[in-house]
Amino acid sequence: MGRRIRSRDLFDGLLMLGMLPAAWLLPTRSWPAFTRLLGRIHVRLQGPRSGHLDPALLARLGTTPEALEVGFRQHNYWELMEMLREHAPWGWNARIAVVGRQHIDDALAAGRGAVLWYCPFTHADIVFKRGLHEAGYRVNHLSAATHGFSDTRFGMAVLNPVKTSVERRYLKERCAMGDAGAGEVIRSLLDRLRHNELVSVTALQTGRRTGVRSLFGGTLQLAKGAPGFALGTGAALIPIFVVPAAGGYEVRVEPALRATSDRVDDAEEECISAYVALLERYVVAYPCLWRGWLGPPSYWRPELVAKSR
Repeated sequence: MGRRIRSRDLFDGLLMLGMLPAAWLLPTRSWPAFTRLLGRIHVRLQGPRSGHLDPALLARLGTTPEALEVGFRQHNYWELMEMLREHAPWGWNARIAVVGRQHIDDALAAGRGAVLWYCPFTHADIVFKRGLHEAGYRVNHLSAATHGFSDTRFGMAVLNPVKTSVERRYLKERCAMGDAGAGEVIRSLLDRLRHNELVSVTALQTGRRTGVRSLFGGTLQLAKGAPGFALGTGAALIPIFVVPAAGGYEVRVEPALRATSDRVDDAEEECISAYVALLERYVVAYPCLWRGWLGPPSYWRPELVAKSR
C-alpha cells in the first residue's frame, strides 16, 4: 500500500472546492480570461520554472520563460474548469470536431482494430475520449491505476474519481494497469484488437521498455507499449493530437504510422521516430499545451542522454 495522504492532496482538494463555483457558474466564454488571470497569479507567486529552457529554443517557439509558463498554467486551470463543469447538472457544452476520422474507419474496415496513440496535451484526457465517443466510437483505454491527481490512498479514493468518473462516461472500458495483473490487462487489450476493437494508449514514458529520442535539445522517453500492441496484432497505430479550434477543440487523427522492418524491435523504433517527428511539429505550434516542459523528468529532460537508437 502507498502513502495515505500528502500535503499536495490537500492543496488539490481545496483548489477543486475553490474553483467549483466558478466552473459551474461562469459562462464558458469567460474561461480564457479567468484562467489566464489564474495562470499569471500562479507564476507571480511561485516564479517561472521554465528558465532552464535554451534561449534559442524559446525563440523558435516564439515565447519567453514567463509567457510559456503562464500559458501552461492557464491551460491547466482551464482543463480543471472543464472537468468540474462536467459534474454540473447542466454539464459542459463542449464543441469537439474529429478531423481525419477516415483513418480510424479505414483501420476498422481492414478488420484488425487500431491502437490510438494520443498525445497528453493539456485538455486531451477528456476531450479525446469525449470527442471519439460523440463521433460514435467505442474505445478501450489503457490507464494507470493511479491516473488522476495522486497516487496516495486518499488521492485515489477521493481526488482521482473527479477525473476518472468523467472519462469513464466516454469509454467502452477503462483498463487499469496496477502493480499486479498487468499481464492479464495486456492480454485482454490484445484480444480486443484481434476482435477489431479500438484501444487507446497515452504517449508517455510509463513502461518497462522505452525508446529514447533527442527533442528540443533534450531527451524524450516513450514507452513501446503502443507500437508493440499494434505490431503484435497487425492493428493500425494511429497518432492523435487534441488542439484548440473555433471556440472548441479538434481531435486530429493522423495517418497510421508504418514500419518497414521485419524485426519487431526495429519496427517499434521506427514508429517512435515517426511519432516524435509529429510531436515536434505539434509542440512548436502549441507549446503551452505540452506537459513535457514541466512534467516528470523521466518524460522529457532538457539535457541529452544516450539514445535507444
